[in-house]
Amino acid sequence: MDCTVKSEKWLNSRLQMLGCSSVKEVTLNKCKVPVKEELASSLHAALSIIYQLNNQIRRITEESEELQEKLDESLEASVSVNQASSETLVLQKKLLDSQETVVRLQGELLECKDEQLRAVTSSVKSSVQETVKEEFRSYSQVVKSGQQEQTPVTPANIVSVVKKVVEEEDRSRNVMVFGLVEEKNED
Repeated sequence: MDCTVKSEKWLNSRLQMLGCSSVKEVTLNKCKVPVKEELASSLHAALSIIYQLNNQIRRITEESEELQEKLDESLEASVSVNQASSETLVLQKKLLDSQETVVRLQGELLECKDEQLRAVTSSVKSSVQETVKEEFRSYSQVVKSGQQEQTPVTPANIVSVVKKVVEEEDRSRNVMVFGLVEEKNED
């Protein structure tokens, strides 16, 4: 049985013994009427109930303190989570700002590269045009400039070339003489 129920029963029985219907009716004179044995028994019962109630109060107080500690820990954790959340938001904003900066700088880099490409293209174009103007010659100009003075083909020149080939003993070389007229009996 619960201590509160026991204490309530005990209180009601003592009020009846004293002839009272509530605690407000109890007076010092009414308490003097019961005999010593009844008072000792009532005192013993009251002390027992007070001891049990005291134990319940102690247990409730300890549980309350434990719950308060858990609540404090939960609040601290909640504060930490809120701080971490706000720090995360700050870091996300910084990340977005950094990404925007990277995109902007990449755009500027692309513009610079485009300018460099246009400058190089223009430079190459003008350089090629100048080179073409300087080096462009007609076929007849090339033929005229490419002609060297030819030594006349004489039998002495042919003999010297053949001697050179024979001296080296390189039979894999062929001698071709340009500008001579072929005769019918030559193979």
